[in-house]
Amino acid sequence: MKPKRTIATADKLIDIAESLFAEKGFYGTSIRDLAEGIPIAKSSLLHHFHTKEKLYGAVLKKLANDMTLEVIKIREQFSDEKEQIFTFVKLLCDNSEKKPNRVSILLRELLDNPKRAEKAKKWFFVDYYKELTGIVRSGQTKGLFRPVNPEIFILQLLGAHRYLIISLPTVKQFFDEKIYQQILNDHRTELEAFVNDRLIKQ
Repeated sequence: MKPKRTIATADKLIDIAESLFAEKGFYGTSIRDLAEGIPIAKSSLLHHFHTKEKLYGAVLKKLANDMTLEVIKIREQFSDEKEQIFTFVKLLCDNSEKKPNRVSILLRELLDNPKRAEKAKKWFFVDYYKELTGIVRSGQTKGLFRPVNPEIFILQLLGAHRYLIISLPTVKQFFDEKIYQQILNDHRTELEAFVNDRLIKQ
């Protein structure tokens, strides 16, 4: 029974840490913040994860595994790469509402990581990007997609999405509710237009 409690506590720590890292970032979140989030003694937290870096790594690993699996499932479900990429766009937009911590952590990681990049021993999102660029390369091989650089295209697609989502709390103050809702409704259409214009052979 004891191992089950240990695993449950570790999983709960990862869930709490995900929310805190999304809100405050790696450098803005302290061990004390993490320990109080459950609550749990700092000594108990450090028993499960010896450093804040290890707990942060566990959060990134969980996110990366979930996101990679989602793309793999899309690729298995559809044989046509056009369907794959547009289904992925839909998934991006749906998850921005269902799983907002993802976008926050990923953007914070892009901002914070340069300070730690040289010391990083594992890049958790490598497989995620490989699956996404794999969709582009496969579609190019079949003559469905334009000869764009797959890495740049995926980074631009993700960047356009993440920038809008992360800016929504501020943007909401700029416009009335009707315009704000229209922005939300049109976001997926705009991403699809980007895919059509930059990637799909007409």
